[in-house]
Amino acid sequence: MRRTWAALLAVASSVLATSEAPAQEVPAAPATVNAVWVEREVGFNYSGFTSYYSCEGLRAKLEWLLGEIGARPGFKVRTRGCVRLSGAELMPGARIVATVPLEATPELLAEIASDASRRELAARARGGAAAATEATAQFPARVKRVEFSSARFGAGELQDGDCEFMEQARRQLFAPLGVRVVHGQASCTPNQLTLGAVRMTVEVLEPVPES
Repeated sequence: MRRTWAALLAVASSVLATSEAPAQEVPAAPATVNAVWVEREVGFNYSGFTSYYSCEGLRAKLEWLLGEIGARPGFKVRTRGCVRLSGAELMPGARIVATVPLEATPELLAEIASDASRRELAARARGGAAAATEATAQFPARVKRVEFSSARFGAGELQDGDCEFMEQARRQLFAPLGVRVVHGQASCTPNQLTLGAVRMTVEVLEPVPES
């Protein structure tokens, strides 16, 4: 009898402990915000001590980066400062026109309205009509994290030698294009390749897919 009561007490204790255990939390879905597509025109000037790019190479690297951060297809990258027919340039640059999703804050909507009015006045002065714009069309968007990690060798797009490129992209491009650095950096040493030089996590907005 003693063994039976002991067994029953053990079972009851096990059931009680199970019922009191906290339920596992289900990860919440990313919060959504209202966003608008905004066209940004940004200049980029590259100057490196360790790595050099041809104008074609710089354009390809910028196009890859724009795709990674969610710029809408159709962006334009026009290089400048190219003095050689081929090979690396000393200080190549580019002019970027890209459309990116940005949160529809009151400040941004006011900026868009002001820009639309300015374009309309300019068009009237030329005797034409302002082009229609979709800049005020809002849509739901959510935050997306993008990881940048470089390697010394391999088939990846980002190599340790791109450290100065990423460092300068962070300074010149990320803020205007709505990219927020969460943590990490590009640890560049002049005239020296650093193993794992780029370890960076950024946040961008992406449109919520239609269900």
